[in-house]
Amino acid sequence: MQIRFLGTGAGDFLAPEEQENEAGFLPEVRRLGGRHRRYASSAMLPPDTLIDFYGDQQIRRLEIETASIQHLLITHGHWDHFQPLAIIDFARGLPQPLQIYGNDMVTDALEFAATHEWQETAKKFGPASSPADISTHSVAVGRSFDVGNAVVTAVHADHCIDKMRMVPEQKALNYVIERGGKRMFYGLDSSRPLPETVEQLRGFTFDLAVLDATFGPREIDPALSGHQNFAMLEQTVASLMELGVFTEATTIVGSHISLVNVPPHDEIVDELAQKGILLAFDGMTIDI
Repeated sequence: MQIRFLGTGAGDFLAPEEQENEAGFLPEVRRLGGRHRRYASSAMLPPDTLIDFYGDQQIRRLEIETASIQHLLITHGHWDHFQPLAIIDFARGLPQPLQIYGNDMVTDALEFAATHEWQETAKKFGPASSPADISTHSVAVGRSFDVGNAVVTAVHADHCIDKMRMVPEQKALNYVIERGGKRMFYGLDSSRPLPETVEQLRGFTFDLAVLDATFGPREIDPALSGHQNFAMLEQTVASLMELGVFTEATTIVGSHISLVNVPPHDEIVDELAQKGILLAFDGMTIDI
């Protein structure tokens, strides 16, 4: 199994385009360019599966052949991971219908976007003017399902949860992906694993784990964020190693990196490597 990182940025990935925004590390990131510049987090499992979709900019930039793409896993409905109209437009260019998997909010939004169109002149919704070549599949936490020749299991991420009122705003998902005798955990946009998620992961041992490292070396209050910094990332890895979910043979990757809050790639990659963690960058490919 192979994973190719199409984008490795957080929700501030567009901030460098706003010339008035000179906060944090943006000026240095903008000056350095290259792997320091990060696009919206998404990935591809060649030859046929995408994870999350903001747009096809990185697919085109990395010159990825799209004819074989058949499946799209959506982790949750936040704008930098999920753009219904862009997905529908992308699907129209494929030779087969795009099969899309996500929580109820995701599938409901896609079905609405596929059948409705905003009429700006009339200021109201009308029927869609052209059909959408998609098929949606609502995913239940804890259930396994086939995605091509892979078996995928959805687990609940600690994200989109109002911790003060204990209201989950939506069921953000992480995914266990099994293919060709290999096993991957895609765990972005999550703080420390929820208790039920830990119990679900106990049944697996992973060859590769992609984990949230949004805030890098910056100190954060875990109560106010559905993400992790490097310290929390280390704690998550250590706790799952104690359970045997991760082993010394597991490749650990940190991704979903804030451009505002985290130093450029080359300033932190060695620090993470010393802790046994790879720092992802746009275009990075890992074979397991």
